[in-house]
Amino acid sequence: MESKNGEDANAFWRSTAKTILVQLSESGIAPEVAEQEVGTLLHVVLADIATRSAAKLAR
Repeated sequence: MESKNGEDANAFWRSTAKTILVQLSESGIAPEVAEQEVGTLLHVVLADIATRSAAKLAR
C-alpha cells in the first residue's frame, strides 16, 4: 500500500482485505471476528506507513 496513492491504494486494500476475509472464512473464522482482524490489520499497516513517512521526513 505504501507505494500506491489515492484510488489505487484503496483498490489494492479492498482486494487484499477481500482475499484475507475469504481465507479466514474458509478457515472457519466467524465473519465478525474476521472483519475485526482485517480492520486491526489495516490500522497497523497505516500506522507503519505513517511511521515510515515521518522517518523519511526527519532525514
